[in-house]
Amino acid sequence: MDSAAQTSKTIAQVYPWLNMTFDYTDKIAALIPDELLDWRYEDPSGKWTFSLAEQAMHCADARIMFARQLSGNNSEEGYWSQGPGEDGVWPFKEYGSKQAILDSLKSARAELDEVMNRGAADVLTIPEGTKKVYEQVLKQMQEQGADTSGLETRGPANIIRVLMAAVVHESGHRGSMQTLLRMKGVNAGNE
Repeated sequence: MDSAAQTSKTIAQVYPWLNMTFDYTDKIAALIPDELLDWRYEDPSGKWTFSLAEQAMHCADARIMFARQLSGNNSEEGYWSQGPGEDGVWPFKEYGSKQAILDSLKSARAELDEVMNRGAADVLTIPEGTKKVYEQVLKQMQEQGADTSGLETRGPANIIRVLMAAVVHESGHRGSMQTLLRMKGVNAGNE
């Protein structure tokens, strides 16, 4: 392959596992039967757990968060939850239907696609959005008197670091969805 063809590739083309991961999550979320959307595993320790619907909504929220971190967009629009309360429970908005959850995964994915469709040469770019996040976290840690040396060594995240974080995070939650579905007898394999 000549160098011109190589440089015209997108991030998603050079790192195909990005789309593979998001596609697989979307497929597993679509397999959740309506009657199991609100089912949640009862943790023997008594800790709160996500329902199947909440697992998928959380994946959509994380996609939005990572995409907006990269773009520098501070909008709160589109999130299902603002995170856990002091009791560790995550309050989620009412979803209405499984299709609403699937639509939110799709629209959040579109936000990530804006970055993944950039040229592959951009993967090491440190966007303004991640610089802002870095400065905010550094300031918070300094105000708390926490050791900031590890954060300062890493510095602000580049595009590939954020995309890898998105994939790793989503893979964990997708694995939970898949396991929970199998516990309920749903074929959630890798056909």
